Amino acid sequence: MKNYYQIPDKDYLRIHFVRPRFKSNIENVLLYMANECCKIEPTTCAEYASKINQAIRMFPGNIDVTQKTINNWRTEISALCAFYTEDKIADRTETSKLSFFLNEHQDLTQFFKFLMVSFQFPGGHIKSEDNIELIVNGVRFKPAQYILKVLMAGNELLSAMGSEKEMIISDEEATYCIFNDLQVTTGKRTPKEVAQIILDNRKNKLSYYNRKDPRVLNSKGKPRTKGDVVRYAGDIMDYMEIASLLERRMDGYFILKPNGLVDIQTFLDDKSYFKGYEKFYKVKNLKPSMLKPIERDWFDYVNKLVEPNKFKTDIRSIIQTSEIEVVFDNRIREIIESQSTTTKDIGNIGESIIYSHEKQRLKLAGYDDLLHLIAIVDSPSYHPGYDIDSLEGDGTNHHRYIEVKTTISRQKINLYSFHMSSNEWFVAETHREHYYVYRLMLSSADKTLYVLRNPVALYKSDEIKALPRNGMEISFDSSKFKPEELLVWQG
Repeated sequence: MKNYYQIPDKDYLRIHFVRPRFKSNIENVLLYMANECCKIEPTTCAEYASKINQAIRMFPGNIDVTQKTINNWRTEISALCAFYTEDKIADRTETSKLSFFLNEHQDLTQFFKFLMVSFQFPGGHIKSEDNIELIVNGVRFKPAQYILKVLMAGNELLSAMGSEKEMIISDEEATYCIFNDLQVTTGKRTPKEVAQIILDNRKNKLSYYNRKDPRVLNSKGKPRTKGDVVRYAGDIMDYMEIASLLERRMDGYFILKPNGLVDIQTFLDDKSYFKGYEKFYKVKNLKPSMLKPIERDWFDYVNKLVEPNKFKTDIRSIIQTSEIEVVFDNRIREIIESQSTTTKDIGNIGESIIYSHEKQRLKLAGYDDLLHLIAIVDSPSYHPGYDIDSLEGDGTNHHRYIEVKTTISRQKINLYSFHMSSNEWFVAETHREHYYVYRLMLSSADKTLYVLRNPVALYKSDEIKALPRNGMEISFDSSKFKPEELLVWQG
């Protein structure tokens, strides 16, 4: 007979929040939607919603879905990611700073760090009636930070016991020992106490999900599945994995990301908290309409947390060291593996990889004598409109001007769009067939390179699409362009 860990009724409150229907493909969806949102100028709420709906329907696989599904996507994208802000009093919706930031930097790992550092209960990503329940019960809770503190505390406890094991945590443990316990979410129980409870529960072989517990019944009086019960804590830890804060082991347990300690420490030290709901904690008979005006303040708060130089992705957290040693030449490897210098800027990583690619391309073409002419263009005062000055390698002395557009993510990304500045587009028009865009998509499992030669001519011949917005928003059909082999420098 199983023995179960039981939260006392007085301390039980099931925390829940908007769970996107596109979670299984969340990285591709968010990159696509950030790009689409950035194409929309500020307009009325209805017009903006209509344009967002059109973009959602054009996402692969959505052409035949119901309007209700489209509307749900729109709501979920807004609530979860703050991609746009609505001012219903002024009847105006505009794309947010966060959306522009993701579209420009293409760093999903960094984006999810910002998402997790801002994620709190209560918060504007939750329905007003659900926020009322949290406020009435005194909840003030930042889940990502708390989970990290539990894992750190658990490591200290294990070390004090003489164990060399690392603290781990499962979806169930996070649900029952953290998320659904008011002792935790109201700040009455420390992370160290929670870590000790989890370790004791394992020692005593206590189970968690009990389908006979009346508190797991749904609105129809039937038991929720185990997956349904633990999904909210599971979602947060999945997002933390995308953010390179946690790592999921083969057995399903999570541990602290081994090479993510710098950013983990930033999370542990973080003091940010949205205080817009504080004035409601002593108000009786709260109504959703009273909380509605706070939503705009919430989205402003989330967007103000975005700092371009904070949480930049360390390529070492995406690509394993053994892989780096194969892919990059000595100069690049030294930068990446240096303990004093971390190559966090995605643009620099992309340029470095393409620099290596170009050297090998010319070598294979028999132009070893020209390798020294390949250069990463690095000007502190201006951007010349391209990143790498290479050569065609076709028997001529023509240069190949390469603009590198890079996206890095943990999962394979299929995003066939990117932004070109006004200057880049002008330079592309000037150099014509000698100007190239290298669209590089990197993940821990895959590296994909598309080469677009003479993008202005491709646009004029309708082979790619370009929408003017502070330059050009470029998109292309992957079926019309074959990915190129990403070459490894064999110097």
